[in-house]
Amino acid sequence: MTTKRKRALLAVGALSLAAMGVGILLAYFAGTDDQPNLVGIGEDKIVVTEAFTQPKQTLEPFIYRKLVKIQNTGSVPCYIRVRLDFSNSTVQNAASFSYANADSDTPPAESTFQSAVIAEGSNYYIHPDHLPEDWVYVWEKSPTDPAVTYGYYYYTKPVDPEKSTSALLSWVRMAYEDNADIQAHDLYVYAESVQTVDVGTSTEYADWKDAWHKFAG
Repeated sequence: MTTKRKRALLAVGALSLAAMGVGILLAYFAGTDDQPNLVGIGEDKIVVTEAFTQPKQTLEPFIYRKLVKIQNTGSVPCYIRVRLDFSNSTVQNAASFSYANADSDTPPAESTFQSAVIAEGSNYYIHPDHLPEDWVYVWEKSPTDPAVTYGYYYYTKPVDPEKSTSALLSWVRMAYEDNADIQAHDLYVYAESVQTVDVGTSTEYADWKDAWHKFAG
């Protein structure tokens, strides 16, 4: 009993959560940019930051800016992982992401966009040649890494206090088969962080996998 209670307390002390939901009403091209809902425990805190621009086109396909980064607002380095969820699968099937032109208000070439539906790979990880630098997507539970939760984008480098991840995505492109299918949708950004040091032993984790393995326990 003592061990289980201690593990639970350590887990609470080491994890920080942040979430943001952005609603895009496509039929009227009106958007809302909500402030993130932040729950921080101790010194491990993160916040979802983004730049959002409403679509200008009135015909599909159309592109809107959604620059997503995660900032470490705490006082200790941490590892970060993110989930991106659309409000329904129909919208997700019509969407594609680009991380090009992250620092520009000019939409990138359509060739830079990749489907928002992650395809299965020959490996359990989708590596940076298909994602922004230092990001990896875990698409399926691996028998060799069972505690590295699938369905998340993992930032593979530690993020120091007051620093941010590189942009996970910069632009969203929507392409429906018929304009009549355009509908309101939400794209939710949910982020978690874990300290780079085991709070129980004060030892540095070997890497991002080790940190999430040990946290999951």
